[in-house]
Amino acid sequence: MRRIPLLAAFLFIVCPAFAQKPEEKKPDPIKAALAKPRLLALHGNYEEARDAYEAAAKKDAKLATYAAIGIADTFRWEGDYNKGVAILDAAKNADPENADLLAARADHLFEIGRATDAEKDADAAIAKKEGQLLARWTKARLLNGRGDIDEADKAFRWVVRYYTKRSNDDDDITDPEELLMVAHCGAENARWHNLPKQFSFILNEVLKDLLKADPEYWPAEQLAGELLLEKYNRPDAQDAFDKALKINPKAVDPLVGKAQAALVKYDLKEAESLVEKALAKNAKHPGALRAKAELQMIASDYAGATESLQAAQVTNPRDTRTLGRLAAAHLLNGKKDVYEKIVKGIAEIDAKPGAFYFELGSALDERKRYLEAEGHLKKAAELRPMMAGPRTALGMLYLRMGKEAEGRALLDAAFKADPFNVKVANSRKVLNHLDGYRTLETEHYILKFDNATDKILGEAIADYLELTHADLKRQYGFEPAGKSLIEVFNSHEMFSGRTVGLPDLHTVGACTGRVVAIASPKAKGLAKPFNWGRVIRHELTHVFNLAQTDFLVPHWLTEGLATRNEQMQAAPEWNAILKERHAAGTLFNLDTVMMGFVRPKDHREWSLAYYQSLLYVKYAVQAHGEPCLAKILAAYKQGLDTTAAIRAGCEVDKAEFEKGYRTYVDGIVKGVAAVAKKPKEKELTFDELKQAAKDDPADVDVKARLAEQYVKRRMTDEAKPLIDEVWEKKPGQPTAALLRARFLADDGDKEAAIVTLENGLKEAPTDERLKAAVLRLYRETNANDKLAPFLEEIVSYDPDDLDSRLRLAKMRTDAGKHAEAEAFARDALFIDIMNEEARKLL
Repeated sequence: MRRIPLLAAFLFIVCPAFAQKPEEKKPDPIKAALAKPRLLALHGNYEEARDAYEAAAKKDAKLATYAAIGIADTFRWEGDYNKGVAILDAAKNADPENADLLAARADHLFEIGRATDAEKDADAAIAKKEGQLLARWTKARLLNGRGDIDEADKAFRWVVRYYTKRSNDDDDITDPEELLMVAHCGAENARWHNLPKQFSFILNEVLKDLLKADPEYWPAEQLAGELLLEKYNRPDAQDAFDKALKINPKAVDPLVGKAQAALVKYDLKEAESLVEKALAKNAKHPGALRAKAELQMIASDYAGATESLQAAQVTNPRDTRTLGRLAAAHLLNGKKDVYEKIVKGIAEIDAKPGAFYFELGSALDERKRYLEAEGHLKKAAELRPMMAGPRTALGMLYLRMGKEAEGRALLDAAFKADPFNVKVANSRKVLNHLDGYRTLETEHYILKFDNATDKILGEAIADYLELTHADLKRQYGFEPAGKSLIEVFNSHEMFSGRTVGLPDLHTVGACTGRVVAIASPKAKGLAKPFNWGRVIRHELTHVFNLAQTDFLVPHWLTEGLATRNEQMQAAPEWNAILKERHAAGTLFNLDTVMMGFVRPKDHREWSLAYYQSLLYVKYAVQAHGEPCLAKILAAYKQGLDTTAAIRAGCEVDKAEFEKGYRTYVDGIVKGVAAVAKKPKEKELTFDELKQAAKDDPADVDVKARLAEQYVKRRMTDEAKPLIDEVWEKKPGQPTAALLRARFLADDGDKEAAIVTLENGLKEAPTDERLKAAVLRLYRETNANDKLAPFLEEIVSYDPDDLDSRLRLAKMRTDAGKHAEAEAFARDALFIDIMNEEARKLL
């Protein structure tokens, strides 16, 4: 008995003679006989498990039915759902009165959408065995799935009360499969009746007891992970999924759980990898197919998402989670008639289709179709008032729409019902944090900032918002209706919480439509300040583009337009990756550029997506004139696809536009200096480097690395000959240039050191160590004739370099070039509004 009343416990301790020790339960002989094949199955050894089940059944006919149940489960875990049902069909013909078999068959039938047949078996199993919890769980799900909410509620609670009664009767449930059913029903009961403490009890009592009794039962870890992820407790959820996979490396559900956890963090590359692994193990798994569809929708591949969801629908045509996402995919793909057909037909499956509308609304919310999402989420909340998800999602949606008062009311209620939801807790924390901020209204914006730390910055941003607004209105011939909300946070954690409800967003500015959140350049948690003017221009461009297209602008176009409005030159790294991919013939096109944003292979590919989007915009203007941009945006507002939008805006076919764009890029690439691609260097120890240099005396790069290690160990006598040898064979070798310049400067010959570094930069123009070294020597030698153009190049593509802007402002002041000095000083204030030197120079 788990919960002994206090008085009873006292009597047991004081008067042990009166205590009745309950009889120990004898192990179930059938389960004991099938323990080996069950264990094989739990570890993913499905074929061996089937052989062992069959062998056991041959030895003892009494085991045949339960062996069939075990075999059916192995096929289900592999994705052969119909084979599993066929095996149970045959077993039912041989043993039609077995309640456990009927319950297992009902569960299998439920998973493939055969609701009527599943209910017959579940009812029959319960009639024969009142405490058949798998049948109870299936019956409750069937009632819930068709919208019979009151009866479903009773069915879930029956299992919870049965568990409690057994506990109170000193007859605790110890069977792991039964305890899992208790956990499932208890979780539903907790959701429906706002019992947050019951979640803790399920995780810390029921599931822990289960795993203590049967540490190999990985479905318990799976459920724990799902419950934790439901509350956005991603680290603990991942830990639970990993434990499940450690037990059964072939299990698909934990991979899907980990993929969903990666999606929460927006780690799309990791999510895609996990989904691929899951589908390789079970190509029909509905959860894996839904996760794949979610990734495809993020990439705007609505046709691909539709295909994935239709595949999931084949396995279970009644699953409202699949149907809700499928309806959204059709709508986003312009198939409104198919979307309406699904919406109309959902009532035939579920009289209270709250889960359907929740999935539909959530999918549209993720695509910034806020007004449509709002309507569906409201409907979900009305149909299923016991579901916390729609109300929580609606509260978060209102925050993105700038309706903070409405959002706060919903999130406060959600937190009261479920204080363990991390996103809700974080969002409420952010709203409370904002209560202490100053609100400053301008003609077009409502600005919030911390007056104690960012008073001058906030007032400067207010002025700059209106200047930028006027410029964007001129560019687009449009302005958003009403006032947009701009929030400047004194903490990066708070900025991240405001944007995604989680603390680890790796950026400093974000636009959700009518709301722009940015971190203050001196926000707690930032490594260095940044150019807030650039961020404002970028994010306000999104506000304009999203508003003027009713949120239908594709990601590549709004990012290209926003990057253009940053008014910066392309960084050397951007040109390097452009030239590299151009030579390899692997540049993005309009059909693939979105993948560079949502599933880049690395940071460089992500940068390429931004750069190519910018070049698409620049090319469109060069070839077809500035007005073409407004026409393209107008076409997207009408719901046209990219092919039609290009024709409407540029009056050419997309293929012709792409051809002209490639010619345009050819010209840019010709002007980019060739950059030697630095090979990925294998990590080598000092001794390994010495051996490698000995094995291949012609490898100057290895010798340069070895020389660097000698220098770090202050073994200059060994380093210098190596450096000279490398320099003779390969003048400009970056590491050798850095080391050679260091020795020359130490000997007082800074001019020769500068020449050496300049040669190194010719070989490796993007090498940050070489840039920093030559810049330092230019300053030390007051070589302003070289320093000025060097600094000008840096500030042309690096918006956040404060020192270079200050130096240029001073140099221009000293030279009497006051207009140029003013521009650099003002630009410096965009990075540090309180910088005394910049203010003095200005």
